[in-house]
Amino acid sequence: MMKLDSLKDTWKVYAAQAAAAHQVTESQIAGLLKARTENAVTTLKRNIYFELGVQVMTILVAGLGAIFFKEDPAFQALCMVVMVICLPFLGYFWARLSYLKGLNVTTTNLRATLGNLIEMLHGLTKLYFWTNMLLAPIGLAAGQLAYLKLAKGISLSHLPWEQMYFRLILGFVIGAVLGYFFLRWYIRKMFGNHLKSLKGAYCELESLEVAAA
Repeated sequence: MMKLDSLKDTWKVYAAQAAAAHQVTESQIAGLLKARTENAVTTLKRNIYFELGVQVMTILVAGLGAIFFKEDPAFQALCMVVMVICLPFLGYFWARLSYLKGLNVTTTNLRATLGNLIEMLHGLTKLYFWTNMLLAPIGLAAGQLAYLKLAKGISLSHLPWEQMYFRLILGFVIGAVLGYFFLRWYIRKMFGNHLKSLKGAYCELESLEVAAA
C-alpha cells in the first residue's frame, strides 16, 4: 500500500512538472497573436500590390488604346473613361498600402493595431464590393464594345447604336449578376479571410486581457 501511495505521489509530481513545462504564458499567447497579425499584414500587402498591378496595367492598356485609335473618337472616349475610373482605385489602394507599410506591430499596441486593421479592412471590402457592383455591368458592356473594335475591327463611331441597345442592356444585366457572385468570392479570397482571422485574434486578445485582469 505504501508503494502504491508513493507511486501516486511520484506521478502527481511528474504530471505537475509536465504541465508547467508545457504551459503557455500570457506573453507567449500575445507573441503568437502578434505573429498572426504580422502574417496577415504581409499577405494583405501582397494582395494590394496585385490590385495596384491590375489598375496600372488597365490604365496603360487604355492609354495606349486612346493613343493608337485616334481615328475612332468613340473608342478613344471609352479608353479615357476606363482610365478615369481606374485612377481613384489606384490612389485608394496606394494609400492602403502606405498605411500597411507604416504599421509597426508590437505586443504593446496589439489591441489598437488589430482594431485599426479590422476597421480598415472592413471599410475596404465594403467600398470595393459596392463600387465594383456598380462598375461590373459597365465593364461588361464596355468589354463588348472593345471586342467589336479590337477583334472585329468595327469603328465604334459608326456603330448602328439603335441596334446595340438590347445587346448593351443584356451586358449590363449579365455583368450585374456575374459581378455579384464573382465579387463575393474574390473579396473573400483576397481580403475576407484575413478580416476573419484578425477578428479572431482580436477576440482572443480580449479574452487574454480579461483573464489577466
